[in-house]
Amino acid sequence: MKLPAGLRSLSLRTLVALLATLAMVMAVFSLYLVPPAPPPAKAKDSVLALNTITVDWRDVVIPVFSQGQATARHDLPLSLEVSGRIQEVAPAFADGGRVAAGDVLLKLDPEPFALEVTSRQNSVHAARLHLAQTRAKARVSGASGRSSALGRFEPQLDEALSRLSAARASLRQAERNQEQTELLAPISGRLKAVQVMAGQHVQAGSKLAQLYQEDQVEIRLPVRDEWLGLLGIVPGDDSTLEAVSVILTGRFAGREGHWQGKVVRREGGLNRNQMMYLIVQVANDGQSLPLEPGVLVQAELRGAATPAVAVLPRSAQAGDQSVWVLDDDQRLRRQQVAILHQDSDNLYLHDGVNSATSVVLAGDLQLLEGMRIDPRPTQTGLAHNSENRGEGHP
Repeated sequence: MKLPAGLRSLSLRTLVALLATLAMVMAVFSLYLVPPAPPPAKAKDSVLALNTITVDWRDVVIPVFSQGQATARHDLPLSLEVSGRIQEVAPAFADGGRVAAGDVLLKLDPEPFALEVTSRQNSVHAARLHLAQTRAKARVSGASGRSSALGRFEPQLDEALSRLSAARASLRQAERNQEQTELLAPISGRLKAVQVMAGQHVQAGSKLAQLYQEDQVEIRLPVRDEWLGLLGIVPGDDSTLEAVSVILTGRFAGREGHWQGKVVRREGGLNRNQMMYLIVQVANDGQSLPLEPGVLVQAELRGAATPAVAVLPRSAQAGDQSVWVLDDDQRLRRQQVAILHQDSDNLYLHDGVNSATSVVLAGDLQLLEGMRIDPRPTQTGLAHNSENRGEGHP
């Protein structure tokens, strides 16, 4: 049976109303089934346990660190002043060979030089004979009483004297060349880069080998301009260099060595990086492990004490020119300071904190100003360099 249009519209509205009423009932019922959320807990300030130290002002010898490479104090090229054929080579004249000052390292064939000396001696004898003959002729002309005849011999006498002088000079040069046929060691040391063998013809001035001194080596150490004052070095007064002590450390032949050095001089002026070079000398006499040329060394230099310095571990640093300190409320705060010097372990201050300041050792922790701190006091003054890891407490 087909319902009228008005009745169908009324039935649809009734169904929609019933569904809406059912949804509201279910929503209200669910409120009673689900328990209410607990109120949020009140946040508490966290407290970080960190080591702290108090500041100790005192006179401090501030170490300065540098590095360099050892070189031989004397490293000389060896050559001959004359050319010739090598007749004899000493057994020690080889790479790594040790020689003493004055040792004969090689000899040239002496025969050509002896022949040259003989030839120059004959030239001197001939020049003397020529001069004697010229003088005899001049005396004969002078005995005749004719002054014009005597005057004609003056140029001949001058030429004869010049010939004799030149012959004597050539003889002296030949004799000197004869003395240069042996290569002598100018200093005691060790040889390297030897480039000769028996029978070889060598040219005058050509490099035959290199001879370097072993008993003393030098290290060229760069230091910053501001470090000179820390070491007590006064420009223009080289006597202040003697007060600087130097300890060198390096590895050679699989072993770690330690050597005592001495500053013997400095290079003049600063380079473009505001650095100056100190020349340190090491004596190898009596060393169980000699310092060889070519070894890289780390250097620790110490000079005069600097007055009124506070030494803090690097773990106290909060910025380029600040450290972490505690305020009266036990909260963390950055304190601006004047850093005189710093190295990998310590900060050296000359202003910014006092003996009542509690300095916080934060280590590698990322901290914020205002954080509450549970201080753990350690030794006064130069504290140990162990880093804090931090412990959180509610």
